[in-house]
Amino acid sequence: MVANRGVRLSRRLMLALSAAGSGTALLSTPASGRVGGDKGGDAWETGPTLSIVAHPDDDLYFLNPNVSQAIRRGHAEVVSVVVTAAEGDGRNVDTDDPDREQTPVDFTGYSTARHHGLRRAYARMAGLPTDSRWDRAVVAMPDGLTVEHYVLAAAPRVQLYLLNVAQIESRGTMAPLWSGEIESAPTRPSLLLPRPVQRVTRAALIGCLAELIRRHAPAVVRTLDPDPEHDWGKPGHVVSDHADHTATARFTMAAVEQSPGTPVVEHYRAYANRFWQYNLSKDVVSEKGTYVETYAGADGTCDEPDCGDRQLGPDPFRSTHIYSTAERYRPTTAWLARDAGGTLVAVAALAGRATVWSEAGDGTWGSPERLGGGWIAPSPVLAAGADGRTHLVCLRRTELDRGRVRVDVVHAVREGGAFGAWTSLDGPTDDEVLQREVGVPAATVDGTGRLWVVVRNGRGSLSVRHETGDGGWTPWAALSDTLVQDVPAAMTTRAGLVEVLVPGKRQIYRWRQEQPGGPLVAAHPSRETPAASGALTAVETAGGRVCAYFRRPRSSKVEALREHEGDKGWPGAPADLGGHGGTGPIATVGRADAGAQDLVLVARNARYTTSLALPGDKDDKNRPRWQRLPGPIVGAPALAADRDGRLVLAVLGQDGRLHVKRATDDGFGPWSQGPTPGRT
Repeated sequence: MVANRGVRLSRRLMLALSAAGSGTALLSTPASGRVGGDKGGDAWETGPTLSIVAHPDDDLYFLNPNVSQAIRRGHAEVVSVVVTAAEGDGRNVDTDDPDREQTPVDFTGYSTARHHGLRRAYARMAGLPTDSRWDRAVVAMPDGLTVEHYVLAAAPRVQLYLLNVAQIESRGTMAPLWSGEIESAPTRPSLLLPRPVQRVTRAALIGCLAELIRRHAPAVVRTLDPDPEHDWGKPGHVVSDHADHTATARFTMAAVEQSPGTPVVEHYRAYANRFWQYNLSKDVVSEKGTYVETYAGADGTCDEPDCGDRQLGPDPFRSTHIYSTAERYRPTTAWLARDAGGTLVAVAALAGRATVWSEAGDGTWGSPERLGGGWIAPSPVLAAGADGRTHLVCLRRTELDRGRVRVDVVHAVREGGAFGAWTSLDGPTDDEVLQREVGVPAATVDGTGRLWVVVRNGRGSLSVRHETGDGGWTPWAALSDTLVQDVPAAMTTRAGLVEVLVPGKRQIYRWRQEQPGGPLVAAHPSRETPAASGALTAVETAGGRVCAYFRRPRSSKVEALREHEGDKGWPGAPADLGGHGGTGPIATVGRADAGAQDLVLVARNARYTTSLALPGDKDDKNRPRWQRLPGPIVGAPALAADRDGRLVLAVLGQDGRLHVKRATDDGFGPWSQGPTPGRT
């Protein structure tokens, strides 16, 4: 426990919180003090995690540091599945080598070397020698398929499955297999476990992945991006990602739907993670690089040609993919809300279904409600209005024939009871390709009770749609053609006016209502203020001044940018609020009498647990003093005030359960758990 300096632990701050659409409530926040369980007494263990990727280096480049952190915690199985043989052009030589075209082609040899490198990297992530022994076996799956299974002997919770689906005529196989263009694809068994070549059908591959999910019962399933954005630096529509990545994500989602359990499903951008500001600190990038270096056989521990993927060369940092880890559906903090009756509501997407928890009057949480109606993408958001309606806004994916997909924004409403049926708000474009690139929605209820929904559209700018006074909706309208990051922040001021903020490449853009019922108009953007990729959070502070919280690129430090008084723009530079690294947005609740450093701040840290900063507790540099809380989480934490005006902190654990802390007179109490969702 970090000692509190100069603040009485028992002092309570009763502070006015004005939340548009929910009236005025008293918000009780601790000035500083103990945070229940901060020494680890109320932590929970991780559930098993299962990563399903196309190629042996996908999890090292795109999913890490998530995988290495899961291995380091050591509480549960960490299982990775590589679907393809990844034989490429069959030449295990540095792609920068001018003589590589003279190297004989050996598809099976190159595939085997890549898988060898992956095992060496996983041993290193487990803190073991890179030449550690793996127990290996051929395992039977449904439909007669067999797969390679490797178990790290000194750490048997670390396991790998290699499915070895081969490419056809030097092109990716996964996409035509998914769409039905081909009926089956051959396998390419490795040199370590030779066996007959098999034919893999679409149904058999889905069944195989579903069986692995059933066997390991993961709380978290990690995979790649099913709907990648196009390459912004090239004319026309050039897909930025590898077709095998995209198809593997879609096979994974189909397998989850066929499996028991309700895992959290996370999707990670692959090649597209290079488009925006890097979001990992130097220390994390350095560690990530050591695993890529080991995978490539460039760490000096093995001189044999089959020790790894030599195509990557000796420098693990020459690929820009190593500098970021970007979720396709960026986490938001808007998944916890208090409705007009004072009930707290939380939502998450589990196994492709929106799952809703509601708090009872005694502070306990009832059994979660699982909503049907299609595959709901991660990061659903809530917005509560003073009229008694609580709004749930999500992205929905629908697989159509011949590999086609429809992505639309959907909306459900709760008025005192359960949520009603989904209403489709369509999307900001009718283009069959671009509509798949729509980003995570942001939503807010204005002072007249109308819901506003904002999304990043397929052209990379923002589009907005809102309710009309007669119960209808306006059409989607683009706010501008400015290229921005996902996800926007939407909020309503105490005056009932809507504000939208979103980071671009080098600055933060802003749109706002100037009068009730009016349109959103462009307001002063920040000056040179780059924000690391990931969601931005915006709240109202003293004097009606909007404050934006985000992370510094390449460091992950928390920063704040608070507008000047009198609508006079933004400071030239943000305030450095420190923190414990990590990625994702900062959870906070605005206050009518507070500045940027006077709010409770919560963030996911570099250890994938939660860090919290309390008002009045400062370090030697006059920055908020951050405390680490136990319990590994997915997504981002959320904050809201309960019916008594006390702050409530909610997280979704890596055990797949809702965990909640409530403010006390001198800090926060211990974690409590919501009921485990059941599959219906």
